[in-house]
Amino acid sequence: MLQRGQCWTDEESDGENESEQFLYGIQGSCAADLYRHPQLDADIEAVKDIYTDSAISVREYGTIDDVDIDLHINIGFLDEEVATAWKVIRTEPIILRLRFSLSQYLDGPEPSVDVFQPSNKEGFSLGLQLKKILSTFTSQQWKHLSNEFLKAQQEKRHSWFKAGGTIKKFRAGLSIFSPIPK
Repeated sequence: MLQRGQCWTDEESDGENESEQFLYGIQGSCAADLYRHPQLDADIEAVKDIYTDSAISVREYGTIDDVDIDLHINIGFLDEEVATAWKVIRTEPIILRLRFSLSQYLDGPEPSVDVFQPSNKEGFSLGLQLKKILSTFTSQQWKHLSNEFLKAQQEKRHSWFKAGGTIKKFRAGLSIFSPIPK
């Protein structure tokens, strides 16, 4: 079996079993070598918790430090007339694809945005409009986002519920409006 960093040649092969071991070894080592930012993992899990596991799909491209996040937007609720007017297929989700840096996530470059329906390539003007809106929104908001900012916001929210947190202080301030206990 080849060690990591060695090259495989036809002369070294003595059968299918070795090549299977080689392929398995490469897959295993590549998966271990990928660094995915922890905030990205937290956000993916949050989407799965709020919606379903099938609402999001993730494809990692470790060699180029990219990750595609596909959000599957169910449009089955649309009336047939609306779906026809918008030229969408009601039974197929709209895919919102965001491409982030795998290791840097919010600290990396602005993500690319794509919106499509897999079997509706022609005349998908709703997708073009959504892409324009989301790209503009992302461009405007990206400069205000960072992994550290998001972490600070989460800690701030958690402090509301700690023993000495903001909720307790807020309730203490309201006590001036409460009747005096007898």
